[in-house]
Amino acid sequence: MSYSIVGEQILKFRKEKGLTQKELGEAIGVSSSAVSQWESGGTPDISLLPVLSDVLGVTVDALFGRTEARREDIEETVGKYIVSLPEEKRMERIVSLMRKAALYGCTASVADIVNFNGGDSEMFCIAKDGFAAAIMSGGQSFLSAAWCKDGSFTDLLPSGEDTVRLFSVLSSPNALALLSKLYGEAPKHRTAGVLAKLSGITQSEVEEILQQFALLKLIDVLELETEDGGTKAYAVNLNGSVVSLLAATRLAAAPSRAITIINDKRKLNEYNRLT
Repeated sequence: MSYSIVGEQILKFRKEKGLTQKELGEAIGVSSSAVSQWESGGTPDISLLPVLSDVLGVTVDALFGRTEARREDIEETVGKYIVSLPEEKRMERIVSLMRKAALYGCTASVADIVNFNGGDSEMFCIAKDGFAAAIMSGGQSFLSAAWCKDGSFTDLLPSGEDTVRLFSVLSSPNALALLSKLYGEAPKHRTAGVLAKLSGITQSEVEEILQQFALLKLIDVLELETEDGGTKAYAVNLNGSVVSLLAATRLAAAPSRAITIINDKRKLNEYNRLT
């Protein structure tokens, strides 16, 4: 089967969807000229076929003219695509795909999508049954999405004594700096004295903070027996939720420069009520 048929099928399905070459290109992250080249007999990169088929609402087989094929399971397709990538590229691509999914889920049409490719950016997308928050950058990115079946976020919001204690501890002097330092270093057990030198905080302050961290299970404590007697060593608890919390805090505490997308599925006064 000739690969030129792929371009013919892209042209056919694009027109059926009522998309311009520019809109299709923006939807999959390429230029309108690239779409034009495909439709003139060129060949898209094979890695783009899953997202192309999803945007056009057809199967990958249909892009090759096999219209009798059943609609593919997009979750299975994405999974196979991720596994096919070099290991060092997988996490970056996962975040990129999640970003695209969040943008489409929180906007009414392709034309509503804001282009975040021009450098570091922040966004908060709201839909009637969920939200997505993200920090996008060339080096490191963070994305969090929540879906609520009944449209209520009550179960996601913090409550209880442990939550109050966590925020109380992190608001104490040097606590946040020490926690960030712990997650920024290679995970290994260190004494309070070593951590004091690494963080530039007095040892007594470090010991007091570590005691609170241990109660919240943010760190692991190891009892050591030495020739001079017993001592303790501390290592950060490799709990991904804490890293997510610190990343989300950066977004929450950001100035008003953050870009916001408000989905027209939700009334503006409802958005204002939440914020």
